[in-house]
Amino acid sequence: MRALILQAIDNTNKRFNLLAATVLLKYVAVVLGVVLYTIVVMRVSDARAEAKYEAWTERFVNDYLSQVEAEQRGMPIDPHEQLLNQQSEALARVLYGVKDNSAEDLKTLCWCVFNRVDNPKYPDNIEAVIEQPKQWMGYSEDNPVMDDLYKLAKEQIQLWQNGRRPVSNELIYMSWTPARIVLRDTWQYGMNTKTWVWSGEA
Repeated sequence: MRALILQAIDNTNKRFNLLAATVLLKYVAVVLGVVLYTIVVMRVSDARAEAKYEAWTERFVNDYLSQVEAEQRGMPIDPHEQLLNQQSEALARVLYGVKDNSAEDLKTLCWCVFNRVDNPKYPDNIEAVIEQPKQWMGYSEDNPVMDDLYKLAKEQIQLWQNGRRPVSNELIYMSWTPARIVLRDTWQYGMNTKTWVWSGEA
């Protein structure tokens, strides 16, 4: 009888040890999973932050060198040029969200922004229009400023500022697909809805 009791106790201890080991292994696996996930997220965040920092640094250095050159020549620093650069960067971040669309589509999107700036229903500057929530496909203030998008944005801003308007500012809504970006003057399509896409004329 005593031997049976000791055997039962020994079996119970073995099952308890096995259960404890299983729980411990699961706990370790969870901890390792959390650690690995954190490392991956940090690396992705670091990569995005690094890209954003490099783009910002390049812009800052270029602007600083331009200012130094202007000062050396005795020329005043042009606040209009500084504002243009800031606006171009902000618009380039919007364009980054749809960067896989055609150049014509990207220009169409630019004019949606400009139309809203010129429309009394919206704020009267580019940055404020862009920062309105949930308005622009794929937009984030953390989007990098790519050189080609910056150049395109700057060219369109200059067209707009020079009064070379290719479309009425009534077209303040935009529909997006991977194949085409279209402006329209009504929230929903109807029989009398006016639409517009960039045609190369300004």
